Amino acid sequence: MADYKFFQLERAAGVTTVFLDKPPVNSLEEPLYVEFETLCDELDSDPQTRAVVFATKNPKIFIAGADIKDMQTYRFEHDWVDRKITRVHGIFNRLEDIAKPTIAVIQGYALGGGCEFALALDFRFMSRGKARIGLPEVNIGIIPGGGGTQRLPRVVGHGRAIELMMTGRHLDADEAERIGLIHHACDPEKTLSEAQEFARQLAGQAPVACALIKQALRKSIGMGREDGMRIEREHCLKAVLSADAREGIGAFVEKRKPKWTGK
Repeated sequence: MADYKFFQLERAAGVTTVFLDKPPVNSLEEPLYVEFETLCDELDSDPQTRAVVFATKNPKIFIAGADIKDMQTYRFEHDWVDRKITRVHGIFNRLEDIAKPTIAVIQGYALGGGCEFALALDFRFMSRGKARIGLPEVNIGIIPGGGGTQRLPRVVGHGRAIELMMTGRHLDADEAERIGLIHHACDPEKTLSEAQEFARQLAGQAPVACALIKQALRKSIGMGREDGMRIEREHCLKAVLSADAREGIGAFVEKRKPKWTGK
């Protein structure tokens, strides 16, 4: 296991909980990106990790995104800015590509890059009360640059997405749940525990099937029916021919709990 400066990892019952701890506000910067790359590789290669929960040690902030004050020092040149955007895209794409189910625990503010980080994960649990989520980049004259323009409409639909991005509005947990931006609005003291309990349920599912579901959904985005069915056929074949499938079918017939191997 790697030695991380900005992450604290806890493992239990097939679930790895990753606590982000980068004071004061968990801002997204290059040193953190480097650790994210190592972390994602470790999570994917660890057979004991069946589901991943991302949380924070700061109860007021999930992830702050870019440091706006620091943006004043940016080199406002095409190639330099393009490299910055490309780097962020690469990190969030890598998070999205983690083969295991991933869950965001939003207990404070998740605005801008924090919202985009959460959108790159599979599930979102959010605290009622003071927590807020949104993409307010328009308020400083820019647009989302961490995948927000692509992932948000896939989650809430084009109409909701364009409204949220053009107004820069912050949503509380109940409204975010109502429009489908998050999966569960939770009482603040239960957000982490409910997310971890859900993760334990997912950790008990067949690892191969979960990974293939993620891949099939992601690869078929924007495709027509025939191309989408081709993707489903390819991934269904892999699932049916896996050792996990044979174990699952056998366990069902024998009325016992399956013992998944992830193969």
